[in-house]
Order: sequence, then C-alpha cells, then structure tokens
Amino acid sequence: MKKIKAGIIGGTHGMGKWFARLLKKQDCTVYVSGRKTKLQANDLARLCDVVVVAVPISATADIIRQVGPRLTKDQLFMDLTSLKKEPVKLMLQNSPADVIGCHPLFGPQLKDVSGQNVIVCPGRGKKWLAWLNGVFKKNKMAVWKATPEKHDKMMAVVQALNHLNTITLGMAISQMKITPAEINKFSTPIFRAKMDIIRKVFVESPALYVDIITGNPQIGKILGHYETVLKDIGAKIKSGNRIEPKETLEKAAGKLYGRKN
Repeated sequence: MKKIKAGIIGGTHGMGKWFARLLKKQDCTVYVSGRKTKLQANDLARLCDVVVVAVPISATADIIRQVGPRLTKDQLFMDLTSLKKEPVKLMLQNSPADVIGCHPLFGPQLKDVSGQNVIVCPGRGKKWLAWLNGVFKKNKMAVWKATPEKHDKMMAVVQALNHLNTITLGMAISQMKITPAEINKFSTPIFRAKMDIIRKVFVESPALYVDIITGNPQIGKILGHYETVLKDIGAKIKSGNRIEPKETLEKAAGKLYGRKN
C-alpha cells in the first residue's frame, strides 16, 4: 500500500492530536485542522486518503455533513467521538467513502496504550478496516468490533452513568459547604482519587462530560435506573433496618458476580 495521507479534523488537541501522533508512528503523512490552522476541514477532504473527525460531540454532525459529500469511494471517513450510532449513520448518508466509527477507550494523556481497549464499528468497506485494525494491533491495543447501537448501549453505563454518578457526588459535597482542602485532611486514598475525578469533570472540561451524558440515546433509561435505585436503597437505609440494605447488596452482588452468601 502506498504511503497514506491522513487528515485529522480537530487534530490540534485531545484525541485528535493523540491519533495524529499514532499515525505518524505508522509512517503516515498527517495533516491536521483546527479553528486556527491554515488548513481547514475541506482541505483535508481534498488532500487525504483517510479523513478523521475528532471534534467535540456537539460539532460532529455539522462537520460530517460539510465534509462527507467532498469524499470519494476510495477514501476512508471515520470518527473518534464517544458516541457511534449517529456519527456512523451520518457518515454513511453523507459520503460514498468507506466508513468506520472508532472509539479509543482512554484519554489522550495516556503514554502507554498497550492493552487498552479500542472499539471499532464498521460501517462500509473492508479494505480500510483491515488497515485500521492493523494500526491499533501494532501498538498492542485490544481491538473489539461492535455495532454502533451496542457501543452506545455500553457507553451509557461506562461513561454516562459513571459521569452522572461523579457529578451527583460532587454536587452533594458542594451543598455541604465542605472545601476540598478540608476534606483532603480526612480522605482515604480511594476517596482522594474520587475527588481528583470530580475536579477533572467540574473544572477541566465540564462541557465534554455534559455532552457525553446528554448525547447518549440511552440516557433516559439510565436516569430511570439511577433514580429507582437511589430511592429504593435510600428508603431502606432510612428505615433503620440493617438487614434489608444488606440483602439488597447481596442480591446485586449475585447478579454482577455470581456471588452467593
């Protein structure tokens, strides 16, 4: 295969920047575009064999609609967003290119990605799928194939529910008017780790986490489960009966881990 030219829309930061570095290691010629770069998204569609959408979730649909019609059937159109159903559908609808939805399940700050999970959602074509799988496997990542629907269902738990729980904990602590400095004096190692995650969500990039939660099509079901569980366990704890909460946890342990007491 000839030397591949890859263009990363949103490649100046975050996962786009990480993916650009990865492809350079694979001897690809890499171009990036961002809000302040000379090259823009349409330029990458013209120049590159592989065009990657790595912009925030809220901007993904518009970029796909803008760039997709400029591609040919010989190119690869892919994305790195944390939701897959809508982006894959839009890439298929708006371009004749091969289409792959892709989600590396780690942050761009991670230096050693060996063993880390990457979800690949094939949309159209096989040639580029083999190439992309090879890129990840050469770097010792665990590549898993899934439908966009299955991916989003699992992300409803791994990301949406997880981040919702973090936000709920942070907001509950904020209502108690306890400062992080004060609570740190009494923290266990595990709780300090939780507070670090809360800080990341609330301070570093709150819009990203809100997009992940609100954008997931399963969020209604997730909220329903969350509210039901919180109400149920809360009522049992308030009753003062220690047996019922214990039995509830044991029942959940059996469902999750096959544990019997």
